[in-house]
Amino acid sequence: MTALPLALDAVVLDLDVDSAEAVLAELARLLSQQSGAPVDSVQQALREREQQGSTAIGHGVAVPHARSAAARELVAAALRTRKPVAFAAPDAEPVQIFIALLVPAKATTDHLEILSGLASRLMHADLRQAVLTVPEASDFHRLLAEALG
Repeated sequence: MTALPLALDAVVLDLDVDSAEAVLAELARLLSQQSGAPVDSVQQALREREQQGSTAIGHGVAVPHARSAAARELVAAALRTRKPVAFAAPDAEPVQIFIALLVPAKATTDHLEILSGLASRLMHADLRQAVLTVPEASDFHRLLAEALG
């Protein structure tokens, strides 16, 4: 499987937000820092993708993702909110774990492999629980890297 291109400085834990829009804004900021793409265009791309259908996969997890002509390579960001946020999940559960991808407009299938891997691995309750409870961003990063390694 393709490795998750997640840098440690693109992981934020326990963000105090109360809306899906605030989550997307923070993810856009993180993805912009990683990609060099303008934050406004990243946020707009994430919003437009969510309008097509929620990227929440259930069990308190969402994998927001979008294509951008401004992205030169696939980048990722991760966010854990202090409290779960309504995110139109298929199981109607609020979301607390967000793993986001920004994909170049002419991306290969790597992003599909990463999305599939994230969805299947994060369906395991033990990984979700570990990700929800680790105290440090470095631990969160390590858990995802090991799970998707």
